[in-house]
Amino acid sequence: MKYKLKNKNILTNIILCLILIISIVLAFASTFYMKSLATDTKLNSTSVIKTDKNIVRSSKIDNYISSLENESLVEEINIKKEITSVLTIKDNKYQSKIFNYETGEELSIDDLLKEDKKEEFWNKITELVYLKYPNFIADVISKNDRENVYFLKDNELIIYYYDYEITPSLNEDIFLTVNYNEIKDYLNINVDLDSFYNNEDGSVINTNKKLVAITFDDGPGPYTNKLLDILNANKAHATFFMLGNNLEKYRSVVLNVYNSGNEIGYHSYAHTNFKRQDIATIKSELDQSNAILKNITGTTFSLIRPPYGSINNEIKEAIDASFILWSVDTEDWRHKDGEYLLNYVLEHIYPGAIILFHDIHISSVDAMAKILPYLYVEGYQVVTVSDLAKNYNVTLEPHKAYRYFK
Repeated sequence: MKYKLKNKNILTNIILCLILIISIVLAFASTFYMKSLATDTKLNSTSVIKTDKNIVRSSKIDNYISSLENESLVEEINIKKEITSVLTIKDNKYQSKIFNYETGEELSIDDLLKEDKKEEFWNKITELVYLKYPNFIADVISKNDRENVYFLKDNELIIYYYDYEITPSLNEDIFLTVNYNEIKDYLNINVDLDSFYNNEDGSVINTNKKLVAITFDDGPGPYTNKLLDILNANKAHATFFMLGNNLEKYRSVVLNVYNSGNEIGYHSYAHTNFKRQDIATIKSELDQSNAILKNITGTTFSLIRPPYGSINNEIKEAIDASFILWSVDTEDWRHKDGEYLLNYVLEHIYPGAIILFHDIHISSVDAMAKILPYLYVEGYQVVTVSDLAKNYNVTLEPHKAYRYFK
């Protein structure tokens, strides 16, 4: 009995010793781990301070800004403590400098681009230039053969273009705003990205401009596609009043007009004076033309221009459409001279006007290549009849006639 008790005591002592040893080891390991964690935390904290708080803007930049006259400094932007962009103005022109934030070294726009992405960057800038400006401007400034001004803001780059010879000449600054989302893959600096943004698009209606509608009768015809190219090159849209008996013959042209954001209206089936037709015939020909148009575009006519502008109340009440006349008649069927048409339009145009042309005359189509740039530099934007009405808060109602909007 005594032997068993003795063995039991020995076993108990062994277990207690093991527990004590394990406790000591765990305590030592815990102390070592906490010291290691504290050391890591201290190192990480020091790293954050070193990479963020300790970077100070170079005194060279401060000295440059201090040297500027108050009226010449427009804005200064510090981006991620990597660069400082300074915009100034002199003789009514913007100037800019880009600095390395920490060293004060002056940088060029090329210094901010990845070496293997420079060509892609300039291709993107060219693409955005053509999106914003009509070709007569974009063709010139996209060459980048002048000293452009580059100003970097928190989320966008602004490029100002000076000393380019553009005809007709503009009375406003030419500039391009480029969101960093468009060029982030080409930059070697860190920038903030917007979750939503819009590119500058010259085809979008600008209510700060003077809006007018240019319309074309008697088509579609052999020159309509060329006209569409001219309109597109000048960021313009128009309304085409088409003859029903031309729709089938020029199906692809009709579809091009529709798909290019221009507007299609009805100009009778065969250019017959409405007053010389009975109501039933007018309706029948309209129905026939609507069926063809719907087969091509999926839409029907809601706007009608009566041939010769000949209309009366009986016809207006009988047809479920809005009747669009005009306020500026170029008589381009008579005056087939581009210079004459240009001068006539510039002398008679005004905001809200509806201008009459015909796309069956090559002289009229060629004249648009001259007219549209001049309208642009005079502050006009050429839009469809429906968009013009909308801008003037006019709802186009059926059975009513419109000559202009104000």
